Amino acid sequence: MKRSLRYAVLLCFLVLTAYPLLWMALAAVRLEGDVQQNPFGIPTQVTLANLAAVLRSGIFGKAYLNSLLVCAAGVAAALACGAPAAFAFARLPFRGSQALFLTFLLGMMIPVHVTLIPLNRLLGSAGLGLKGTLWALIGPYAGFALPVTILILRGAFEAIPRDLLDAARMDGCGHWGTFRHVALPLARPAIATVVIFNFLSMWNEFAFALTLLDPRNPTLPIAIARFKGEHDIEIARTCAALCVVVLPLLAVYCAAQRHIIRGLTAGAVKE
Repeated sequence: MKRSLRYAVLLCFLVLTAYPLLWMALAAVRLEGDVQQNPFGIPTQVTLANLAAVLRSGIFGKAYLNSLLVCAAGVAAALACGAPAAFAFARLPFRGSQALFLTFLLGMMIPVHVTLIPLNRLLGSAGLGLKGTLWALIGPYAGFALPVTILILRGAFEAIPRDLLDAARMDGCGHWGTFRHVALPLARPAIATVVIFNFLSMWNEFAFALTLLDPRNPTLPIAIARFKGEHDIEIARTCAALCVVVLPLLAVYCAAQRHIIRGLTAGAVKE
């Protein structure tokens, strides 16, 4: 009985989660008039014209490249800075480490968009002069990803048996060698979680890209916002554009969901 109830609840969550994606995919292959007249119906005629129009528009090629560059650089910078910090917090206790760790976690409680105006001034021509370039997004993206990166990786490093780290030190590894050759390989599920979580957050970010980038050099969220009529929205073509953007993310998430679950639960149980 309990198992049946559990499955029923999970099925409800699955339907609520999957229905918007299914509706978007069906709308992408429907005629615009069909979607307008019967939004929640099934397609009366399947067409690929909407997807073809998206690919011919020329908006998404450069936007795809920009999003990939910004997200890859932002994730790499956050991981390069966050992983050593998380290892230090987990395995190298020092005076004030707990206070410093809590300071990093405070960053998760501050809405990131309250920093939009200060960053706009800092990165503008009167400051660093980076506004309008992709560099204007990489730094803020990496900084905003640091708190969750350190939080997840700290738990993963704490879950590593101390005997393994002691054995590495007895074999001549210093702190850096232990981190590089022992801790990082064992924390791969958590690293995969951090990479995917931060990549998805950066991939979907809109406000900073709209404010800090040159309009001629957009990322995908900006390109989607422009892919509409001046006075109305073509629902079918907009859904086709969303499918082009979402499908790679779904494929990556489905392929790596096992690592995400293992990474999020790393350090949850102490032995």
